[in-house]
Amino acid sequence: MIVLIGKVWFKMTKNINEKILSKIRYKKLKNKDFTIISNNCFSGGVYRRYNLPYNTPTVGLFIMPKDYIKFLSDLKNYIETDLEFISPENSKYKEYISNKDSRFGKYPIGKLKDVEIHFLHYKTEEEAYEKWNRRKNRINYKKCIVKFNDQNNCSKKNIEDFINLKQYKNKICFVANKDFVIDKNENIIYEKEFKKFKYVVDDSWFLSKYLNMTKFLNDIIEE
Repeated sequence: MIVLIGKVWFKMTKNINEKILSKIRYKKLKNKDFTIISNNCFSGGVYRRYNLPYNTPTVGLFIMPKDYIKFLSDLKNYIETDLEFISPENSKYKEYISNKDSRFGKYPIGKLKDVEIHFLHYKTEEEAYEKWNRRKNRINYKKCIVKFNDQNNCSKKNIEDFINLKQYKNKICFVANKDFVIDKNENIIYEKEFKKFKYVVDDSWFLSKYLNMTKFLNDIIEE
């Protein structure tokens, strides 16, 4: 009982401290209306960190590397496509994801044309559909950050394709494989702490060590 109370108290204290810190970070932001398009949950974490609304539909989900590059290559077209849902059995990534994650089949999988959206932190298709459509209407295409990392069987070719997306002025990519650092590209951040995993497990874990996120957000270049 004492241990349980201690855990609850720690969680409550952590949440209160984070709310206070997020409001302090918010005051340091010059740019408060921006969109982060992410291949995983990173964008949601940043908005919470700065006490901001989710100005992106890419929250609580992940998109496989090849699909993500397609998605970014024609972003507006994909965003304007009505989201449909498929059975996990029909996912082109069924074999890979089911062998890697026991949660496969327990969350909704959406589809925009040929791009799959894995709504990892959603319970129902209805919830995923409603939140996706509500948040996509908040996208600020003029102040848009696109973020990528090397998880989910990402290849060096995927990283290169991401870096070569010339239509985006604000790009950031986290990698754990030093071979993925292309010509010391300033858009690629090597997080050596994840080297043994061969991919970045959590983008935000060592974020402050490698990137001043407040400065990065304040220096957004308008498209």
